[in-house]
Amino acid sequence: MDLIADLSPTTYPHWVFLSFLFIFAYIAFLKFNFSNQFTLTIKSFYNQKYSNQFLREETNSKNKFFLIPLFILSFGLFFCYNKLSLILYLKVIFVISIYFLAKYILLICIGYIFEKNYLFEEIIFHSFIYEKAAGILLFPLTLVLYYSPIDKFILSHLINIFLLLILNYKWLRVLYLSFFNSSLRKAHIIIYLCAFEILPLVIIIKLFY
Repeated sequence: MDLIADLSPTTYPHWVFLSFLFIFAYIAFLKFNFSNQFTLTIKSFYNQKYSNQFLREETNSKNKFFLIPLFILSFGLFFCYNKLSLILYLKVIFVISIYFLAKYILLICIGYIFEKNYLFEEIIFHSFIYEKAAGILLFPLTLVLYYSPIDKFILSHLINIFLLLILNYKWLRVLYLSFFNSSLRKAHIIIYLCAFEILPLVIIIKLFY
């Protein structure tokens, strides 16, 4: 604690430090028990070969979403940086969790209705892989934002740019896959992006701003 105080003269509420401590412990748990997922998540982010391998492994896996809480908790801390409030932090976590859960359930139901479960498993995989990769990178960036002497204004803007690049890369990658995958119709992918990605994002932004 003293070392952290020396690095960052700003005093934060205790719940911030405890949140970082919990996330760090959660990462250590995942790294120890699911180390292969960490490697494949990062490689799948930019390499289609590893992405296909990860998709095959995740299709029937029970731990496919273990990395999602890492993104949710880290993003919540980043989002609340300029307005540190435990209530706001919990609200952000709740809203994003509900959004991810609703998106997953709706995609599963649509796949079941149209009897294209495997196709929608692929859509679900590509829908969440970028949040998983972003969570792994966002945690250390947010930790640096809070506890390093680096200019906070510049660093927060760099993290915003990083998140926007991840988001745009995700959308472009999904569109790119629809052009080279005959089982993924372009119209369906465009509808998916509008209904499950862009519209919820607009609603969440309006909700908190």
